[in-house]
Formats: sequence, C-alpha cells, structure tokens
Amino acid sequence: MNIDIVMPENNEAELLETGEKLGFKELIFLYDDIKKQVPKLVSKKLKIHYAFLAKNKQEVDKAKRRYDYIFASAQRGFFEHKKIKYLINAESSEKIDFLYQRRAGLDDIMCRIAKEKNKIIVFNLGLAKEDRYTLPRMMQNAKLCRKYKIKTLIATLATNPLEMRAPKDIGGFARIIKLM
Repeated sequence: MNIDIVMPENNEAELLETGEKLGFKELIFLYDDIKKQVPKLVSKKLKIHYAFLAKNKQEVDKAKRRYDYIFASAQRGFFEHKKIKYLINAESSEKIDFLYQRRAGLDDIMCRIAKEKNKIIVFNLGLAKEDRYTLPRMMQNAKLCRKYKIKTLIATLATNPLEMRAPKDIGGFARIIKLM
C-alpha cells in the first residue's frame, strides 16, 4: 500500500509536496490537538485524509465529526472502542523487558479483539531507531499480527519532510520485521 501517515506541525504543504515526490497515493495527516484548525488541502496526485490521535475515550466522540479516522495508542480500552480504527505505538513501553519475555505491547487477547473488531495495527517506522528494544518488540508484534491475520500498516509518522521515507523503504522495513 502506498499510504503514509504524517504528523504536521504547521507544515502541511511541505509534507504534501514531499509525499507527491516520493510517490505515495494517499497521505493521512494525523493531529493530536482537537482544538487545532485543520487546513483543507487539495492535491491532484494524492488522496488526502485527516485523522485525530485520541488520548482518552472522551476525545473520540468530539473528533469523529471533524476527522476521517481516529487513531489511538494500543491500549486495551481502545481495542474495544467502535469508533477507533487504527492503533499505534504498541511497542513503545517505558517498562523494561522481563528476563525471558519481551514487553511488546500486544498479546493474544488483544490480537483476538483486534481481529474481531477489524482494527489496523500501525507500526511506527520512526520508533525503530530510538532504542535497541523497539525493533525486536516490533518483530514480536508482527508475528502475532501474522498469526491472527490482523491488518497492519507501516508509517513514518514524520513531523517534517526529511523524516518521510519512500514506499520502497517502508516495504523493505516490512520485510525486515516479516510482515510481507
């Protein structure tokens, strides 16, 4: 899929231009402030969607009227919410791993719920280079997603145009964590 998710900081036009140059077909602008006025952009090459990153369940109802998609962090409560379609950053746990087990964020129960409710797990490409624990956690989560046949998406979640990656690079990362 030639989709990327970006988190603009008043640089929507630059991200849109870079997305066109990189060859994406769809671009999702993800905002985390519900009070922020969203600029409506038009592109001939890209299909543009707007999304909101919900921090709690109360923000979901307010955001559903203004945004195309609702994203949330991969916590148990958000897996069961009807209006949330995308779950991100499952592997970004602050706690250290156990001696013989990773704290990857997803487990069997969450995966069953995600499959039943048609959720999409988003892997953040930007997190992969943060620390040495994130990539193995992503690989473990990818293994669970394959096992339960959950829809997945890999995105850069770039805040500036230089953080965006080409669709082939994203596909290569998908092969590394064994999603393809």
